[in-house]
Amino acid sequence: MVDRACLDCGMRVAATMQHCPKCDNDLSTQHDGSTITVDIAHQGERVSEALRKMQREVDLARRGVAMRIRIIVGSGLIREEVMFVLRDLEYRGEIKSFDLEQKNPGAVLINLK
Repeated sequence: MVDRACLDCGMRVAATMQHCPKCDNDLSTQHDGSTITVDIAHQGERVSEALRKMQREVDLARRGVAMRIRIIVGSGLIREEVMFVLRDLEYRGEIKSFDLEQKNPGAVLINLK
């Protein structure tokens, strides 16, 4: 199954590979500098639904080449619960860091790589 390319040498590799077989670069740290934006709080989601949506989107983004994911969380209970979950993900090393956006406290910027 070939479904991504090494950003350094261009070799096509399987999504499950950790290192490029051609140039030996760590594929899990490669990124293109982009940011993915996902809204998890404005379609009537309950907290549990929003958290599942966030986890799914973070997992997908981690497998891709985006450097960051921006999660729109609103200003209520969803935001508070998201912050708790992100602290755990950061502690476990699944994300590098996260913070509320300076000019929009209803959005969280998560650094993946």
